[in-house]
Amino acid sequence: MISNLTNVLARRDLLAALVQTELRSSVAGSKLGWIWWFFDPILMMLVYWGIVVGLFGRGAGQYAPYPTFLFAALITWKHFATAVNRALTLLRSSERLIKSIPFPTVVLPLSLVFSGFAYFLFGFVILLVAAWIWPSERHTGDLLPLVQVPLLMVLQLAITAGVCMAMSCYGALLRDLRLFTGHLLRVGFYIAPGLYGVDMIESRLAESAPAPWGEVLFTLYMANPFAVLITGYRDAVLYGTWVPITWWGLIVVEAIVVLWGGYRIYQHHDRRVIKFL
Repeated sequence: MISNLTNVLARRDLLAALVQTELRSSVAGSKLGWIWWFFDPILMMLVYWGIVVGLFGRGAGQYAPYPTFLFAALITWKHFATAVNRALTLLRSSERLIKSIPFPTVVLPLSLVFSGFAYFLFGFVILLVAAWIWPSERHTGDLLPLVQVPLLMVLQLAITAGVCMAMSCYGALLRDLRLFTGHLLRVGFYIAPGLYGVDMIESRLAESAPAPWGEVLFTLYMANPFAVLITGYRDAVLYGTWVPITWWGLIVVEAIVVLWGGYRIYQHHDRRVIKFL
């Protein structure tokens, strides 16, 4: 069945069932079960905290409390990276299902995105609790900026869904793509402001490039949607500040383009991928 928008909306019950299946299978065979949702992001944060603060002595002052600063980036990037990695092999691993039952196959990558988002939400609750217990000295005391969080989450879902739809097709057609993507995703986390803040990038670009090129280069850096997403979550939760309107305009346009582009790519390759399998 062609994965057009009408068919997808008509089979939203299938999408919900696939999301539930993904959530159950993710903890199947694990003795910790759902508790792993709590330990996994915490362990990631401790590893990076130990390396950056303990080994290199960075981050503890400027971005204190550094664990929550780091945690906001980790849970955001993990949702994206995990979904993309799994999307690369998704259609091949679902070959029997695709060939046996007619359904809009685009619900498969979408189910990955939404099931992974459940993990992200669980981690975000931990972030909120940690930010309340261990508040930043830079917090303005204003809780109203938290209203930005739902919109940031919607934009994150749109961007991740668009990329996963495209990568699921290309992963089925090009098997070696996953070997390169894993490295690119690791580099992507370090390029995005995961271990540092965008203020450091802005100041260094201003020092190294003559005006107005420093500002131009910084704008190009902020064209990375995860630079805006990660910074937006930190601003809203950790500091109680507002995301600049120019960043909102940039990421909204990017989310629309990525989501629509990913959907169109999937729709274009839909029949070809099924025949290729």
